[in-house]
Amino acid sequence: MDKVKLIIEGQEILANEGESILNAARANGVFIPAICYLSCSSPTLACKMCMVEADGKRVYACNAKVKEGMSVLVNTKEIEEERKAIMQAYDVNHPLQCGVCDKSGECELQNYTHYVGVNNQEYAMKDEYRSFDSWGQTAYDPNLCILCERCVTLCKDKIGKSYIKALKKDGEMPPKEYKESMPKDAFSVWTKFKKSIIGLSGEGECQDCGECASVCPVGALGVSHFQYSSNAWELSKIPSSCIHCANACALNYEVKHERIGGGKDKIYRVSSDWNFATLCPAGRFAYEFNHQGITKDKASFNATLAALKEAKSIKFLGNITNEEALILQKLREKHNYTLVCDEAFYFQQFLKEFKNVSGSLGSANQEEIKKSDFIMCFGGALSYDMPVITHSINNALKMNKGSNLAYFHTQMDVVVNKFVKSTNLINSVYKPQSEEAFALLLASLCIKEEKMPKSLKEEIKRYEIITKKTLQEEIKEKIKIQKLDENGEPLLDEKGEIVYEEKEEVKKISKEIEVLSSKILEYCQIGEEIFKIKEILQSAKAPVLVAGFDLYGTKNAINIARILGFIELLSDVKILLLPPSTNALGISLICELEREAQGYCIGYNTKGDYKIGYEEDNALILPYLNEQEGTFVNVDKRVVPINPAFKYEGYELNDLAKELGLECENTIDYTRSLPIQSGFKEVEYDSLEHGFLNDGSEIRGYLLHNEFERIELDIEKVELEPLEEFNLYSRNGVAHFSPLTLQSSILKSKNGLQVSQSMAEKLKLKENDNVEVEFANLESIATKVVIDEGMEGEFLALGMCEFDESKYFPQSRYAKATIKVKS
Repeated sequence: MDKVKLIIEGQEILANEGESILNAARANGVFIPAICYLSCSSPTLACKMCMVEADGKRVYACNAKVKEGMSVLVNTKEIEEERKAIMQAYDVNHPLQCGVCDKSGECELQNYTHYVGVNNQEYAMKDEYRSFDSWGQTAYDPNLCILCERCVTLCKDKIGKSYIKALKKDGEMPPKEYKESMPKDAFSVWTKFKKSIIGLSGEGECQDCGECASVCPVGALGVSHFQYSSNAWELSKIPSSCIHCANACALNYEVKHERIGGGKDKIYRVSSDWNFATLCPAGRFAYEFNHQGITKDKASFNATLAALKEAKSIKFLGNITNEEALILQKLREKHNYTLVCDEAFYFQQFLKEFKNVSGSLGSANQEEIKKSDFIMCFGGALSYDMPVITHSINNALKMNKGSNLAYFHTQMDVVVNKFVKSTNLINSVYKPQSEEAFALLLASLCIKEEKMPKSLKEEIKRYEIITKKTLQEEIKEKIKIQKLDENGEPLLDEKGEIVYEEKEEVKKISKEIEVLSSKILEYCQIGEEIFKIKEILQSAKAPVLVAGFDLYGTKNAINIARILGFIELLSDVKILLLPPSTNALGISLICELEREAQGYCIGYNTKGDYKIGYEEDNALILPYLNEQEGTFVNVDKRVVPINPAFKYEGYELNDLAKELGLECENTIDYTRSLPIQSGFKEVEYDSLEHGFLNDGSEIRGYLLHNEFERIELDIEKVELEPLEEFNLYSRNGVAHFSPLTLQSSILKSKNGLQVSQSMAEKLKLKENDNVEVEFANLESIATKVVIDEGMEGEFLALGMCEFDESKYFPQSRYAKATIKVKS
């Protein structure tokens, strides 16, 4: 991207061409006040506080673009006076409840009132009461609202739902005499928040999101469960990473003692850097678990050691730290354990083949998504599997003009489809088990033929066919018609001859042409719309393909991995592989995994002959992830640190490892020993940072080295074998990832058998009906019905985070099942 040089407040800076003055200033440490602006979003121009003088002209820094040689003044006397008047207008009749307001101590209205020096009030008008409101997890006090619209911008430009907006309100306007005496912008701001109110747009029903409350600069929006529970300044902010999915979003646990006089600590809320990081409902609201009061039970510890000495296998989930994964790998090497992780095994196999072909773990990340104007999604239910990825996708589509989205899955994603206009959307719903053929077709559209390896080209050619297509073609012809006079009679010239005039006539004719197509279309049961990809890619900027969980365990997954590896290697498309659980990527890079356990098995946070972990019924209680120090590898291939929200006084996995012959004193001593050959760095845990720089650059942890030696591999033959029919898909409900999210008393989202409204009517099912899901192998699960407005079609989805997924869906995410209503 081209750079421009400009001067802001006497400081010479370099900025990206097309960047706003405000972003350029922030990135270079120059402070320009702004209340309404939300980074990486469209400006609202609501607060006017970011006014500056650029080359002698008044502009708003959030909206004005940098120019070569531009000179910007931030704090002229005139501008400072107008900012002070704006804050005086905001402060008129603002309720004086700072002593009990949830935002007091971190309120931007307080901060800016002090910053601009408001020490008197020149304006006044009659006060008026506005009724309270609420939506989803959010409580709204319009009497505190300053109508900055940051919440509206976030919902539209980041979350992608547009469920709230500024509504018209017939409020009492400021006295007319102020229009002449007040600065223009101050009067405009005052008028705006007197005649507007935030409310539901009617586009959809808010549920568990709560992100709008996270960006509110005042106390107008807050999450309901936190109201009047603590002063903000009493809370200790502990930076960490979310433990629920592989996005591992940056967050803060806000902690203090549970009651006056001390006692146990409690997480009162979770916060994030709202300018640069959103959270999903699980990250925001699922945190009510800890082992405070657990102490070291020596008898249980000794019994566990005895079990480990007898065991042949250790089975665990994908939600352990890199350090714990390394401990298990070292125990494997020392004691010959078989390591089993159902959540990571197929992903590890897929990743290995992809890496061998492409030489990387996938070069895309969320920052690449945000820069892209063409995003493809293949093989995943993104709104459910990793919702914050959809925030990044929506942000790109909203902010990059003319962006296109191609969404390929076995089911419609109603939420994602709303991110972009239908003219910029390619939506192909393919048949389950046809993923390998679909990947081959995708490769034919992404990779230029001259770059294709022989094996790939041959497979594509096998299925190419010539089809005939009828086109309507317009032909322009010139014709002569009689010219008429004002009476409608033929017009005659001086010789008495009829006068003609020439006109152009457009005729439509049908024309049959031959078109190159593929048998794969019929096999996958998709339309020719997919061929638009080839045309879009010719001019696309930084195209990205997001590959989802469906692909890793499906039929012929190894061949799919190789095909996607060639797309990454030989085209301009960058690929992001979504890890299927919290630290599946880290585990895949550290542990040697096997598919099946052998002999006597220790279950760590999962089933086994002897069970240890965080659950209360385990033989030995070990800490939750939010009680540990350590690291994950997230979806962006970033090694991110986690910090404990609570002090944990029980045993940890490393205590067992020391008794079994490993030497590190503390779990985090393993951080510097994570395998360099897998891309890790030799760094100490305590040197890892948290947070973002002013320009939005993430400094949390570090990025894995992502260049590996390639192996010359061919793709295997792609056979269009008969497809089975399925009616059930393994997918957790919105906001749920594990039994830990199910423990949350704050989340309202339910897990169970998810059914579209139309399918519920067809099957005569109602919300909360008790049902039995019986699989083809006669195994069954009892659960409840959840009517999901985000679903369309006849597929049913079953949330498996409360069951043993590998038992009911041993490889694929699809199954055949019979649904029986129970009384």
